[in-house]
Amino acid sequence: MSAAARIALVTVLFNCEKHLPLFFECLGRQSDRDFVVVVIDNLSRDASLARARELAQSHGVPCEFIANDANLGIAVGNNQGIERARAMGLQHVVLLNNDIGCGDDLVARIRERAIVGGHHAWTCLAYYGDSLQRWYGGGRLSYWLARGIHYDQATSEAIDAPVSVTYAPTCLMYLHASVFDRVGQMDPRYFVYYDDTDFCFRMWQAGVALTYDPTVSFRHYVGGSSGGDLSDFFLRISTRNKFIYIRKNYRYPGRAIVTLIAIASKLAQLLSNKRRGPTLAGLRDAFTANP
Repeated sequence: MSAAARIALVTVLFNCEKHLPLFFECLGRQSDRDFVVVVIDNLSRDASLARARELAQSHGVPCEFIANDANLGIAVGNNQGIERARAMGLQHVVLLNNDIGCGDDLVARIRERAIVGGHHAWTCLAYYGDSLQRWYGGGRLSYWLARGIHYDQATSEAIDAPVSVTYAPTCLMYLHASVFDRVGQMDPRYFVYYDDTDFCFRMWQAGVALTYDPTVSFRHYVGGSSGGDLSDFFLRISTRNKFIYIRKNYRYPGRAIVTLIAIASKLAQLLSNKRRGPTLAGLRDAFTANP
């Protein structure tokens, strides 16, 4: 097994024990065995790390484990995985959620479509759990909304042929090591949310083509370790990170206009007694942080 061919699958654990049996079962069934999983645990409160070790052994999945003594966030966790892969001499990195399911040819198809196909950044179709509804069917960065937009089953924009896109979540994203040399790694300030948007923005700026390939797919069982899209944590962090993203990546006069649009998008949250507190806290965090 040569380092030149081996693929590093990087996954970050945080209170995700319930998803791990399917994740490791799927990896254990892969027809292409030339991979290693770099598993980073962010001090999960459940038995995620112990369960991952047990399942890796029982399914014969080769793993490298990193156990953090604090929750450092998804961005730092991914960076740790990238650094471990590169220290092992591996050039092919796949950032991968562990709340997914896939067929036994996923790794083989990543190799065929992304690596042999010569792509430096590559992603594919994601279904919403066991349904036939697209969770991610292509996407783009929106300048005026300051976010990444998914093309899903509900939109008429879902893409049915391989094409370059400007945005994809890092639920499954292949990246050649040379991409990190050109654009850097994930920005640790985001902790979680917007780290993928910022990374895609930097790839776009650097002229790195991100290919979306709908001929390859996986199933995304959307996790809930953050408490969901209406939790105080989500409202605060997503608000904070949206404005950090704007402050970091936009210049005047566009920055002023996009900031006003972003504030307007938060009005419903600011008018809600339940959501006002975490939204205001996120705004405060964003404008006291270094952009």
